[in-house]
Amino acid sequence: MTVTLRPYTPADYQPALDICIAAFAPIHEGFAEALGPKVFALQYHDWKERYAETFNGIASAGETTKVYVAEVDGAVAGFVFTVLDAARKTGEIGLNAVDPKRQGRGVGRAMYAFALADLKSRGAEIAYVGTGGDVAHGSARRAYEAVGFDKVIPSLHLFKTL
Repeated sequence: MTVTLRPYTPADYQPALDICIAAFAPIHEGFAEALGPKVFALQYHDWKERYAETFNGIASAGETTKVYVAEVDGAVAGFVFTVLDAARKTGEIGLNAVDPKRQGRGVGRAMYAFALADLKSRGAEIAYVGTGGDVAHGSARRAYEAVGFDKVIPSLHLFKTL
């Protein structure tokens, strides 16, 4: 299987958004279970719309943010945002996902290796990526580790109903 990466175009909106929603659905199901219906409804009820807004905002994201799609057999199989903080010489692998039907086949590793090369070519000297510590994020963590991410700072998001 050959993975090809190229810049995102407006024609990629729907396939990329569909992949995003499909890939993040299990994560949000886990959030709903962990947080309970009230907290989830208040915090995450519009998660699909927020991802749609993110994709709608790509054109106005500026020079610091670049978006690429991964193709396999001519079809969009994933996407990755790269964000450069030139002053800090720091790059971020931002929002990204692989089509659940293509996960576990190297698409993510190809995207992340490409993203790191992109950030380095733009002047980044370090890179980071954020992910969850839950089971649903396990494949993402493994893919990030496979391309060399090895420094970890755990974080928690704590919620309380009032």
